[in-house]
Amino acid sequence: MTDHRRKFVLVIGTGWTNAAKRRVARMIGMTLADAGFGLIAGNSTGVDYWVADSFCATLKQREEAPQGAFWQISLGWNRLFERGGLPLPGYAADKECIVAVDDVEAWKRAAIARCDAAVMVGGGRGALDIARRIIDLGKPVFPLPFMGGLTGNSDFVFQEILKTWEAHSVPGVSRAQFLQLSEPWVSGTGQLSNLLRGTLAETPDIFISYRRSDAPAAAGRIDNDLSEHFGGRRVFLDISDIAPGHAWDNSIDEALQASKAGVVVIGRSWMLAGSDGHTPRLHAAKDVVCKEIADMIRQGKAIFPLLVEGARLPEAPELPEELHALLRFQATTIDNAGWEATMQLLIREIEAVIRHQRNAGGKRAGRSSESNVQA
Repeated sequence: MTDHRRKFVLVIGTGWTNAAKRRVARMIGMTLADAGFGLIAGNSTGVDYWVADSFCATLKQREEAPQGAFWQISLGWNRLFERGGLPLPGYAADKECIVAVDDVEAWKRAAIARCDAAVMVGGGRGALDIARRIIDLGKPVFPLPFMGGLTGNSDFVFQEILKTWEAHSVPGVSRAQFLQLSEPWVSGTGQLSNLLRGTLAETPDIFISYRRSDAPAAAGRIDNDLSEHFGGRRVFLDISDIAPGHAWDNSIDEALQASKAGVVVIGRSWMLAGSDGHTPRLHAAKDVVCKEIADMIRQGKAIFPLLVEGARLPEAPELPEELHALLRFQATTIDNAGWEATMQLLIREIEAVIRHQRNAGGKRAGRSSESNVQA
């Protein structure tokens, strides 16, 4: 059974911030709120303050309460001072959001236990220890290598994880994906948003339909390229994404229902005849590929037909009537010579579809909240 609880991201970093770090922290807070993730932060100054302030402000704009979405692990007294100390003057969270702890080790245990993933923006001397402990629990960690701190540096954590990647890799992330963290943020939070969604998603955004007897190698390559960009949990391919013991037909139906875009891989054998030697399998009453595409059309999915291995797009008389609408979607030919360029175009178009649906969903949620308030 799928766990539909909110996923929480721990954000930690340097307590001394400049304008660049404040911007990064605020962008992370906004991104987490927009994606529906929860936030775990401390009550120190710097990154803790700005990520919490941005996260809670975004929730307020969406007319959502921070309770249940934000946990502030609060260290009541600064242990750098031996006598009583001073309160850490971080973000003033609602009391329902505060988890009080007595010392730094208790803070680490509480934060690590509650989070599903972690992002590091700079950090202190214990950042690598926290990262290792989170990885040991099977959770992903994303240190931003371009962000340093006075008592630590997330680039140090980034480099140390890379050094031991073969024996101690980040769960759910390939080495190539992890290296994407070093790419400059041209807009938003760069690849961080995709990496978080890709490791924490409960349902896929992209469904790949193909015929195993037609173009399995091409479908596998497409799955790999899309997964490298969006994250493996956001891309569904039946041969790799149906869990052992699960009913394959239910798994396909659930993935189709959840997805926002469908990629239909069409090879030269896509229309070959079935067991009778005359009628294409696509016309068979229980043909899985036909049902997948018909469901995409019926559910109003964005569909991307991909022609591989020199295949052509069938004409309307060759298709079952319920698939005639497939011809409304622009087909794209992909081959070895132009593979990378075509995949980048496909990725941009799928991103636009997902972004549009996410924004539309946010607006509907806002109108729903507004109507509830008026009622």
